[in-house]
Amino acid sequence: MAGSPNSNAYDGPKPPDYSLADAYVPADLAAQDWLIIAPIALTLLAGGVLLIFRKRTHVQAPIAIAALVALVVIDAALLRWVAEDGPQTMTMGRWFPPFGISFSVDVLGAMLSLVAAVGALVAAIFAVKEIGWAGKRYGFYPVLLMLMAGVSGSFLTGDIFNLYVCFEVLLISSFGLLILGSERLQMDGAIKYAFLNLIATTLFLIATGYLYGVFGTLNMADVTIKARAMVADGAVPAPIITIAALYFFAFGMKAAAFPANFWLPASYHTPRIVVQAIFAGLLTKVGIYAFIRTLSMIFAGVVFSTESSTFADIMALVACVTMVLAGFGALAQSDARRMAGYLVIAGIGMIMAGVAINTTTSLSAAFAYAVHSMISMAGLYLAIGVAGALAGDYSLR
Repeated sequence: MAGSPNSNAYDGPKPPDYSLADAYVPADLAAQDWLIIAPIALTLLAGGVLLIFRKRTHVQAPIAIAALVALVVIDAALLRWVAEDGPQTMTMGRWFPPFGISFSVDVLGAMLSLVAAVGALVAAIFAVKEIGWAGKRYGFYPVLLMLMAGVSGSFLTGDIFNLYVCFEVLLISSFGLLILGSERLQMDGAIKYAFLNLIATTLFLIATGYLYGVFGTLNMADVTIKARAMVADGAVPAPIITIAALYFFAFGMKAAAFPANFWLPASYHTPRIVVQAIFAGLLTKVGIYAFIRTLSMIFAGVVFSTESSTFADIMALVACVTMVLAGFGALAQSDARRMAGYLVIAGIGMIMAGVAINTTTSLSAAFAYAVHSMISMAGLYLAIGVAGALAGDYSLR
């Protein structure tokens, strides 16, 4: 700053003189370009339509199932496109990247989005008989589609603040599914679930605000480049370690990793069994996806650098303790639903272990296990639901 003390003149480096005319070239979008945002748009639109027809319970299931079939087709087409042509990005509005709202899709996000859509479709079909008139009247299918909007957005966004917004969408939707039925046990589980997740969400928001203050951007690709540049000389700035630690705690809590894993077995067994299947197959995997995306991709240079090796060691320790305690917890249960909840936690520990090892093979294994866990855990809960309906009880005794 030069001139008099009251001068507002700036004599430093001038920013580039961008021109919208040069940056944006009008062109017709190909049909497949819309696949990037189609999963979010479809689920929000279908959920809104179901809210309009909320009093007509007989049309809720057919509309929801049709929308989820379309979602599976869209996600399959998106995965094929990304697998063949590489990652795809769409930035909205008249803002230059990295400041515009961006959705960025790679194979990891597209695959998880597809598997989540398949799981939601199976759950919607299962719920035709599982959820009664009252549950349909009070919004099971609209809330399920809103939940899928948050899940799809979390897997497909390229902006950390958008990730936070999508987390809020799926979190609010999950509250609705959790208390559907308004039974005392459900309310008790909902309080535990809400309290821990609100703490995790608060940490997530604080970390995101701190991130913007340090980097001046929330675009994941831009943050990755700037973070790598800041640690290029081997020294890791303290603010970056703090941000990575906040994300570690926030996403670890959401994924039900030790020591904040007690909320999951205390709450997942309280709602309808189809809701338990949705939660086990989708929600914890969104948390572990965000964990992988931030800590093993955006902040890989920080978490796994020589200077901050303690960070990776702590991650490995948390992963091991999560797996071991979850295994003992599962063995100690006599209720099949609570046992399955501990198995979900054990799977989270296995995925975190793959991230902590931080090799190409271990990260590929963590990704493969996450896809496998989404399918197997949702299927396990539905199988427990069938067994419980036949036996009249969920007790293993």
